[in-house]
Amino acid sequence: MFIRSSNPFVESSASANRYSGLLKYLAVKGVNITVLVTAEYQNLSEFHNHKNHKLSNIQFKYLAYSVKSNIWLRRINKYFLGPILNPITTLLIRHHLKKKYDFIWLTFNYEILQTFNKLKTPIRAKTIIELNEYNDLHLYDNSITAIQKKRAEKESQALIKALQKIDIVLPMTETLLKHYQALANPKALFMHLPMTVDPSRFDDNSVDICNIKQPYIAYAGALNNQKDGIDILIKAFAKISPQYPQFHLVLAGFYHYDVVEQKKLIDQLNLNDRIHYLYNQSNDQVISILKNANLLALARPESYQASGGFPTKLGEYLMTSNPVCVTAVGEIPRYLEDNYSAFLAKPGNVSSFAEAMDRALSNPSLAKVVGINGKNVALEHFNVHKQSELLFLFLSEIIKSTNK
Repeated sequence: MFIRSSNPFVESSASANRYSGLLKYLAVKGVNITVLVTAEYQNLSEFHNHKNHKLSNIQFKYLAYSVKSNIWLRRINKYFLGPILNPITTLLIRHHLKKKYDFIWLTFNYEILQTFNKLKTPIRAKTIIELNEYNDLHLYDNSITAIQKKRAEKESQALIKALQKIDIVLPMTETLLKHYQALANPKALFMHLPMTVDPSRFDDNSVDICNIKQPYIAYAGALNNQKDGIDILIKAFAKISPQYPQFHLVLAGFYHYDVVEQKKLIDQLNLNDRIHYLYNQSNDQVISILKNANLLALARPESYQASGGFPTKLGEYLMTSNPVCVTAVGEIPRYLEDNYSAFLAKPGNVSSFAEAMDRALSNPSLAKVVGINGKNVALEHFNVHKQSELLFLFLSEIIKSTNK
């Protein structure tokens, strides 16, 4: 059983794509999977199409029967229905946790982990959790509010407590593996599960469905300066824009309050007609944006988050075969080589990032080879088919040893 607040096969996010890809290919291997969705339906389409739905060996079960498709429904759910329905949802989660499964896959969610922590009796299944970030990021994030920080602290404490009972931990990076080994039950089993991308998502999406001015450099992800250095990317583009007057910069993602300052910066640099924002794109639209770009850029600065995590967007960038310009932070240099599989830049350095983009744009033949090499890296290390196979074998060995 896989437990998450929202259905990963419906939600459009990096973590949803990761989970849906892993679950889909485990199902192909013959694993019977129940996806337990604890929160409201995203929209009416999800309610009609996924309620009591079954996909291959994957069955979906929803614990809530309300919809949160707009701000008013979200407020009704939170302030009026929530106090009534939340205790019922907790009881239902507890009921499912006690059912007989080989494995129960928990996700980093306060309500789910808190319910798990409060169980008085041991459950019969082996428990799994996948972790792709530090648990204490909120301590180093000055961009979140006091309320958000308080919520994050509660989630962190719930995770630390849950790790004392969880059987299997799947960290995304080697750095996170070491971090969580110090926090987990000494008997817990660990498997490094790198970020994953489904290559099939990039097979037949070369048609431009977003009508973007060509040619362009693209970024897709969180429009957040602290996390992904959007301000650094804008300044670096300003440095090379006179050399490449035909190029535009496309910034695609969900709105972040940093956008206000970014637009002031764009205005100061007189680049309003060269830099374009695209908000709330669907998965298909994001893939179209990435596939049709001449260069994909990620100016992630050095940070506590960058030191432990690995950007899922980078795997998607690489899978397009387009050249990628990225900063050498965290574990990125373990996989990518400068001028061979990516154009690497120093983190937090505008001039270095501008120079890396210039290297890519000034030599199209080299950029093409670098893009192909980058895709080969993604196929070798981040291919969901390969990682799912390794995960399947890992879990199969656990079942064999348990049944001896």
